[in-house]
Amino acid sequence: MLADKERNAHLSHVCKETIVMMKTALLRIKQMRSQYPDQWLLVTEYELDASTSLRKGRVVAHSKNRDEIHRALKQHTGNLCIHFTGRVPQDTVVVFPCLG
Repeated sequence: MLADKERNAHLSHVCKETIVMMKTALLRIKQMRSQYPDQWLLVTEYELDASTSLRKGRVVAHSKNRDEIHRALKQHTGNLCIHFTGRVPQDTVVVFPCLG
């Protein structure tokens, strides 16, 4: 049992270094970019503009590792948005799965 507690404490420490889970005040996109440069964000209570770009929301998790944000999705419910605050290289293609 002690080994399990030690392992869980270690895993918790490792996760805290790569992903931070919290709930911020409502932030505008400029504030998100400033506070979390080059990071992946998991955002709730978000608002999109007419072109479906993120305008503002509450950050519930952030990490430099995109996979960590995808894992954080499992711990949250409701409408969520994933946003990257850095620059996407020009030779990058983004593919959205068609759900239907």
